[in-house]
Parts: sequence; structure tokens; C-alpha cells
Amino acid sequence: MTEPDEELRALAAAYALDALDGEELRRFETELARSPELRAEVDGFRAVAAGLGAETPELAPPPSLKAGLFARLGATPQLPPVDAAPPAEPAGAPEPDAAPTTAPAAAPAPMPEPEAPPVDELAARRRRRRLVASLTAAASVAILVIGVVIGIGWSGPNGWGAQRELAALEAAPDAQRQTVEVSGGGEVTVLWSAELGRSAVMADGLPALGSEHDYELWYIDEAGPAPAGLVGANSWRVLEGDFVDGMVVGLTVEPAGGSEQPTTEPIAAVQT
Repeated sequence: MTEPDEELRALAAAYALDALDGEELRRFETELARSPELRAEVDGFRAVAAGLGAETPELAPPPSLKAGLFARLGATPQLPPVDAAPPAEPAGAPEPDAAPTTAPAAAPAPMPEPEAPPVDELAARRRRRRLVASLTAAASVAILVIGVVIGIGWSGPNGWGAQRELAALEAAPDAQRQTVEVSGGGEVTVLWSAELGRSAVMADGLPALGSEHDYELWYIDEAGPAPAGLVGANSWRVLEGDFVDGMVVGLTVEPAGGSEQPTTEPIAAVQT
């Protein structure tokens, strides 16, 4: 199974917002049917748009937005106007003389071959499609930036996929959170959703550890602790592994790179 190409990935936001049609829509849905990765991209965009769009307060757009959009549209080459239909025959025009009944029927004139669109017209169409895709992606990013109140000021080794997961967690109808103080200074906030089976941790003001140690997260249940990833002193991350309601989310100090089992006592623990 091959991964979808970058062109199709770039259209995921537009598809989630029902902004594709024609050949692009057919190509995208063909790939969507056989690509779990592409379906995950679309589901992430839909979760962000549906969850955050409903909860985000209305904001007045800056005055420069409309002018900027129209400036970009004005600079985009337009297709030439469609030729007007041939004029109708004037009323009262004399009927042509009837052809003799003995004259052989004239062969119909061959239909002209359809002309391919000129190269500059095709290029203009491609530029317009790219512009629509760019504006759609920009709108999706704007929804995410406005809506993701949690994590908006946090740094961390989190890519676009993790940001989408965090946004989906925040928007989940059963989302819960708890903030606890950390032994030694600072605090951590745990956000979780049993429905999504995911959780995230935001660390704020933890003491710096240097290069020889890391803060490590754990899922702790009856089977014992399972490593769930590293987090920085002022950072956030979506935990690795599946979350089940009732687990304890713990934080320990471990040798750099983390451990398979805790080597120190938890400095913070949240019972979900």
C-alpha cells in the first residue's frame, strides 16, 4: 500500500470542507477509499472544523482581509468570455425555396473536432485550483489557531498530526481535565477523552533537568506502568498508546531518552 502523494494530502482540508469537485474530487475519493492515512487526515480536519467551529466566538475579520483576497483574485488570469450564440433569423425573413423532390439528399457536413483548450487557458485553470486549495487550507489553519485555546502558547515536539489530535481532544463531548502541582515546582494539566481513547499532558514551569535526564509520562493501570512518551519542562504532548478511563497518568524523572520502567517515584499523578 503506497502513501498518498503530497498533492492529494494538500487537498484533504478542501475535501473535508466540501470544496472539491470534478476530476479532483474523483481522484481524491478514489485514493481515499484505499488510503487509511488519507482518511485520517480528512477525519482530523472534520473534527477540528466541527468541534471548534461551534465553540469559537465570532471574530470580526481585519479590514485588510477582504482587500487582500480581492487583490489576489484580481491578479489571477481569467478565462475569456464564452462566445455569444449566433443571432436569430430576423422575423418575417422569406423561407428558402424548397429543394426539388428529385434532388439527391445532401450529405451532412462533418462535425468539427473539438479544439483542446489553449495552453494558457489550462495554466489559468491550474492556478485557480491552486488558489482555492491555498485559501481553503489557510481557512482550516485559521480555525485551528483560533479554536485551540489549550496549547496555543506551548512549545514542544508536536507536528501537525499531534496538533489535530489535541484539537479533537479539546472538542470531545466527554473531555475532562485536571491540573496538579508537581513536586519540586510547576504544574501539569492532564486532558483526556474516554470516547477518543486519547489523552494529553501540558507541563508548565517544571524545573529544567539538563541533558542527562528527561521527564517521562506513564499510563498506570492494574497491569503496571507503561511508557507514554517524554515531555519538556514547559511543553505539551499527546500521550503514546491507548487511553482507558480509570488509568492513572504519571510523571517521573528518568535518564535521558526515557526508561522502559520507572526508576524514580512519580512527581505527579492524575487519577482519571
